[in-house]
Amino acid sequence: MTAACVRVILAFAFLGPLASLTGCAQPARVHVATWNIWHGGREDGEEIGPARVARILRESGADLIALQETYGSGERLSADLGMHFHARGTNVSILSRWPITQDLSVHEPFKCVGALVQTPLGPVAFYSIWLPYDAEIWEEGTRPLGDEAAMLAACASSAVNLRAIEEAIEARLAEAQLTHVPVVLAGDFNSMSHLDYTPAAIDQYHMVIDWPTSRVMSGAGYRDVYRELHPRVDRARDRTWTPRFPRQEQDRIDFIYVRGDLAALRAEVVDRHDGGFPSDHALLRAEFRGAR
Repeated sequence: MTAACVRVILAFAFLGPLASLTGCAQPARVHVATWNIWHGGREDGEEIGPARVARILRESGADLIALQETYGSGERLSADLGMHFHARGTNVSILSRWPITQDLSVHEPFKCVGALVQTPLGPVAFYSIWLPYDAEIWEEGTRPLGDEAAMLAACASSAVNLRAIEEAIEARLAEAQLTHVPVVLAGDFNSMSHLDYTPAAIDQYHMVIDWPTSRVMSGAGYRDVYRELHPRVDRARDRTWTPRFPRQEQDRIDFIYVRGDLAALRAEVVDRHDGGFPSDHALLRAEFRGAR
């Protein structure tokens, strides 16, 4: 490849079709998003809410989308975006720009849906999950600061369910043709991360907590894509909960995790839109290329 071609690819790395004008082939990319759309996106109206959700998803450029609280809006979003739709139960679902060739779902239908997707980077096992919690610690005045046991107890169910999901995924992908397939697991975890509540960030979170939920993922070899690309904790920038209720505790509870031969290029939180942001969760998106 010529030096000129290299410069063109670098210049247009995020501009998609423009690279083709140069005659240089752009490396394949996969854009992933996860978003709890809040009661099907209909909190702002039966029509305008889902329309705003579709607009934000379209503008995000996502090719693979993990939805939570789909609640009847998935078919409409699929039609609006021209994407394949894969659901299991009413809550979690997947939108994909590319064909879904196999259902890989495990655990309870309300909490986990999975699919094998044929992407430009090869097959990817993609999961959308939603995890429960046990006590309200986000609404104003509900957080037991200084009481680590109470904080951990509030999110205990998240870790229990995630451990069961992760173990079931391991068993599901043990088939010979799936053992080397990259896995992307994304969703609403309703728990924070041990990578955030650290001694270095105690001035922001006021406690150091080794959250078991995120430990399930790191212990199984998954990488937290957002924190990998943004190693310095910034609570205001990082948070996905909640753009609609700024007086509540602001936390990072939505994640994209990856394992296998996918290299993360960027990750960012999307929490505003000119037409009004329709969810109480921010959208999290990431871009990947092949690791080799």
